[in-house]
Amino acid sequence: MGYDPLNEAFDMYDDEEQIRNHAFANPNSNSALRAASKRNPRNKPCPNCGRKNMLTPADVAKGYQCDSCADREEFGMGY
Repeated sequence: MGYDPLNEAFDMYDDEEQIRNHAFANPNSNSALRAASKRNPRNKPCPNCGRKNMLTPADVAKGYQCDSCADREEFGMGY
């Protein structure tokens, strides 16, 4: 099969989309939370503290909690 610039363009878009969809909310911290976007809004409550709009659907699918709860659990830090 020969070179197809249209397919290459779609492949490049898919790679960039995948990177954007898996980008971290705070890449310079220890947070594992995903970045919010139109397709992944931060509109879910934390399962531990119940605070609203703390997690994205991707965070919930991974079983994550908000950063404050994670810090408290790992380091004994408060809210």
